[in-house]
Amino acid sequence: MYVAYFCFKQSDTNNIYDLLEKYCLFKDFKFVIEKFNSKGQFFKIFEHKKYKIIFFDMSGNYDGCIEIGKKIREIDNDIPIVFFAGNKYYAYDAFEIYAADYIFKPVKFERLERTLDRIMKNIPVMKKFISVNVNKINTKINIANIIYIEVIGNVSCIHMTPNNIVKVYMTLSELEDTLKNNPLFLRTHKSYIVNMDFVSDMQGNSFIMKNGDVVAIRKNNCREIKQIYKRFFLNRNYRETPNKG
Repeated sequence: MYVAYFCFKQSDTNNIYDLLEKYCLFKDFKFVIEKFNSKGQFFKIFEHKKYKIIFFDMSGNYDGCIEIGKKIREIDNDIPIVFFAGNKYYAYDAFEIYAADYIFKPVKFERLERTLDRIMKNIPVMKKFISVNVNKINTKINIANIIYIEVIGNVSCIHMTPNNIVKVYMTLSELEDTLKNNPLFLRTHKSYIVNMDFVSDMQGNSFIMKNGDVVAIRKNNCREIKQIYKRFFLNRNYRETPNKG
């Protein structure tokens, strides 16, 4: 699932990232953390993404974090907002905008775990498999093996590793709805959904997949789609880089 993370100052961001990753490991699911350091940057894509949680490291810009939180509440009354703060002075302002929690730094894993456990009770857990009808047989597909999905006529072709194509009589919108809680999948075109983990490059208005196939990006919202993938790519590289501290 996608979560947004505001940090105006480096401070102990790496520590909080590590704690979030530890939580995902223990609970056997995955956060895709998108990092922001400006209000404009965030609100450009906020309406195009369905973030499940928004985190604020308030170091360096307490007033700015509260201001952004108020703006978020004007748009979405329900999304959980968690603040990490070095003091108690903005706690009242945070809870005035119905913050899910206000956690003092340095953040301890047990403290963060209690908060996320409470939040996650109301958020659907990402599926590892989807069930589809193949030749009238109900078949389970491992989501992690899906490279991309394309529609040809009235058939959806699920391209999978290794070199396998599963054909199902489901619309792309139905498959998109089935995958909606998985942050790896992106609808790029009326005929395509891609697994961003299998994108190797972008060329013009197309994604080049790791199996060599070319997947189109629709002209409308092309910039937003590319921006979503770029943020995914940068955040994935950040998470995979050793010795982050």
